[in-house]
Amino acid sequence: MVSFKNDQAAGLRRIMAAPKPRVVSVISASSADQSRMMINLAASIRAQGSDVLIMHASNTTREVSYEVDKTQSLFEIAKASGSVSSAVTNTKQEFSVAKLLPKNQINTPLSTKAGEVLNQLFDDLVVQYEIVLVDATLNSDDLLPLKTLNDSDILIQLTRKPESIKDAYALIKRICSQLGRRSFGIVVDDANDAQAEVVFNNIAQVAKRFMQIELEYFGAIPADVHLGKAAKLGRPVIDAFPLTPASNAFKQIAQRLNSKSAHIANMDMLYNTSAMV
Repeated sequence: MVSFKNDQAAGLRRIMAAPKPRVVSVISASSADQSRMMINLAASIRAQGSDVLIMHASNTTREVSYEVDKTQSLFEIAKASGSVSSAVTNTKQEFSVAKLLPKNQINTPLSTKAGEVLNQLFDDLVVQYEIVLVDATLNSDDLLPLKTLNDSDILIQLTRKPESIKDAYALIKRICSQLGRRSFGIVVDDANDAQAEVVFNNIAQVAKRFMQIELEYFGAIPADVHLGKAAKLGRPVIDAFPLTPASNAFKQIAQRLNSKSAHIANMDMLYNTSAMV
């Protein structure tokens, strides 16, 4: 017979062992359409079985690309004490999208109180998902708008163009000047694996030599005409053209994010379970 005390402890273990969502902010160091990458990546992650939310928090990507141009932002909902569910839009590909701030406020740092309220609302929302992809830009303080975002993973998207590589390194320096030394993930767009490896090795060596930081390679997205064709159809490339090079590339990046997320969840579960014993 199981005692009430033991049953209660088991319930607490289940609650505490619930995996935390993996939050990944993606910052672009190129002129490429970042929303296309985010949508294809979210669709690829969802196709592999994980619940995904895209959060728009960029002053360079159009809100209409995610169909959130007519929805309230989390910031507006927080001010009005509204329902967070009204900020979320569900897509045909079964991932969700929302926007963090009105576009004219993305570049302006929030006050301490507003930042804390919005951060709590963000944290309350994202626990419903396994992976949260944030389409992000830095504000005028060279920071992401929320503490959770600054404490979570940051992925830099760049291309092989010299100006893009230079901008990526500058982004890393700006963030580290505010947050201190930390790691970053790298995705190289418009490149095959060999080309991307050269770009990554070059920027990784410079970052390690001059800032003593480690970069992590997440993958390459090749130039592929099917990306444009799929976009014109209003569909992710893995849905419209599943056997193409671009589709395979997104699947591999999604698998990397999913596997790292699963590893973190397993570590959290082991820690929380041992803590409750």
